[in-house]
Amino acid sequence: MITAPAKNSFVSDESDSEKSIFEYLEDPRATDALPSLKSVLNELESLTRNSNMRLDQVTQLVQVDQGMSLRVLRMANSVYYAPAEPIMDVQDAILYIGLSTFRGAVASTRCIEKTCHIKQSVLDWKDFWTHAAGVGQMTMELAKHLKTRELPEESYYLMGLLHDIGKVVLAHIMPKEFNRIYLQAGREKLSPSQLEKEYLGVDHGHLGAWYLEKQGIPLTLCEPVRFHHGDVLENKPHLKNALLIKLADLLTLHNKLGQSGNYLEPADPFSSDEWKFYIELCPFSGVDGEELKQTLIAQAARISDLVRKIIL
Repeated sequence: MITAPAKNSFVSDESDSEKSIFEYLEDPRATDALPSLKSVLNELESLTRNSNMRLDQVTQLVQVDQGMSLRVLRMANSVYYAPAEPIMDVQDAILYIGLSTFRGAVASTRCIEKTCHIKQSVLDWKDFWTHAAGVGQMTMELAKHLKTRELPEESYYLMGLLHDIGKVVLAHIMPKEFNRIYLQAGREKLSPSQLEKEYLGVDHGHLGAWYLEKQGIPLTLCEPVRFHHGDVLENKPHLKNALLIKLADLLTLHNKLGQSGNYLEPADPFSSDEWKFYIELCPFSGVDGEELKQTLIAQAARISDLVRKIIL
């Protein structure tokens, strides 16, 4: 097992010790050293969950942030929404895309701001969050076609957006090991998840779930993140939602939307076990899911344009 470097931002007083990833995670200071999502969640709460807050009040808050105003306008005028006439007003744009999509854009933007300072030489964080936002949008789209959904739309977006957050955890607390694993994965065309398990004894799905739990994220979102690299037929908690993330990940990689350190040749998502399992959960999917497949192919192209409007 690879051990941590001698110095770390939250254990610098123990310079002579070597720690495993599990020892790092048991240190109560680990959570404090990582970027906080609590402020992001609080911002989302204040923006749209207050029943007394009107749309014009949300608009006023957004207009203070010029970057967010531009993102909202770009999103509303994207191929995904394809308005008949250009939308030039922020309030009209928020109304047009809906508060759920707007909250997703805020979450994506703030996550980038929280992690862009983490130094490493392997993964570009803008590419990382482009991929993550793509998986978020695709997870939400896949959920729309299910026979039954247990969660609100934006919950599916958030679990997709945060599915690889464990990579942020690893890059932050064990940067040398992160670089070593992801350089080898790129060089040898191996799955980073496979190497994480080999060297650390745990993959980024489990690291991400640990972090999200510490941030107060509900288990209904944490557990799909934990198992999104598991076998599709494993009897794990929240299997259906983990399946959605995994299939959304395959679709996003297939469409070359961003990059999260997985340099394997993208597999055909519609030949995967995930796809076969998914179409059993969807009504009216057509023969062998062909009708649903064509719908999702079209949506994936539109999502690519929308995500680039959010992130870039």
